[in-house]
Amino acid sequence: MTIGELLKDYRISQKKTQKQWAKDVISPSFYAKVEKNLSRISAADLIELLHSNQIPVIDFFSKLNQKDKSINQQELEINRLINEAYYQNSKKELQQIRDVVAEGELPNKNDELLLIDAYIAVISKDLTMLDKEVIDRMKEKVFNISNFDEDGLIMYCNFMSFYDLNSNLLLSKRIIKQLVGSSSVRIQDKILAIIINMLIFCIRNKRFEETEVFVNYADQIKTKPEVFFYKLLIPAFYNIVKYQDNHDKKYLDETEIIIKSIKLAGMPDYGKELEELLVANK
Repeated sequence: MTIGELLKDYRISQKKTQKQWAKDVISPSFYAKVEKNLSRISAADLIELLHSNQIPVIDFFSKLNQKDKSINQQELEINRLINEAYYQNSKKELQQIRDVVAEGELPNKNDELLLIDAYIAVISKDLTMLDKEVIDRMKEKVFNISNFDEDGLIMYCNFMSFYDLNSNLLLSKRIIKQLVGSSSVRIQDKILAIIINMLIFCIRNKRFEETEVFVNYADQIKTKPEVFFYKLLIPAFYNIVKYQDNHDKKYLDETEIIIKSIKLAGMPDYGKELEELLVANK
């Protein structure tokens, strides 16, 4: 069964017209061609379409006959699924995706399984779940990327905890220097995520002198709605660093205001994590 055929089955089961089903994700005319297998829908649009119609992503893909799709499309869809499950912090979905990959015939199946196992370990905050050989392979996989694109940035950002601080300092500076001037908001978003991770690592390791270069890099990225959250966080971390110099309470007060804003915005877990970092460095 193809993607178009399966979409049609789901649509009919919900008794919706093509226009109702396509919503604002893609045009009804384009969607009609997808159903007839005359046009190929992107993985990003497909996932958004499934979400908008309350179709579990993993359920949809598990029903597809892998032989009906090109290898490249399979890998693209699987990687989108993996990232989606990771950012939802869902070990259950990652395990389901792993089962689908394990039963399939992707030529890079072992690499995909390695990636999923690594994500599960990161979510579990337990790297002991992975053999040292697996961790070393993941580190080497990232370290050997010569020119980082968005996928490479995502991989590095998600697996920074695999590296020691000195290795992260070396790798992150190389990546940021290469891409900090990018006009892509998606790239800027990932660069800021890496910068924040580095600020956290440096503060936890009492390497406060290393933070200034990352704050300077962050300042080179203009504040836009898409990156506002990350830009909001940078001063919180830098205030913790500045407090170490002169113990001026105003820096703590400013950070506490940011923490309160994060919690009010509906991210209490992240606010709590930042609060713990602040308390540890008072």
